[in-house]
Amino acid sequence: MSKSQIGVRIPDSLLHELNSYIQKTGTNKTEVVCSAIAEYLGCVDSVPLSQRIAELEKRITILETRGNE
Repeated sequence: MSKSQIGVRIPDSLLHELNSYIQKTGTNKTEVVCSAIAEYLGCVDSVPLSQRIAELEKRITILETRGNE
């Protein structure tokens, strides 16, 4: 699958939230942004299955960690 690059400007507060999220989940900005765009546009099927599964596994790990606190 070929990939294109885009540049966007976002408010500092949103960048802070994004950075916090990637630090908590161990993912990266590209994965988060691609998943968010795909979900927003209603085309989640265009995100590779392996990436969707990896994201779910990360979310489960976070929830399990929070449940043990």
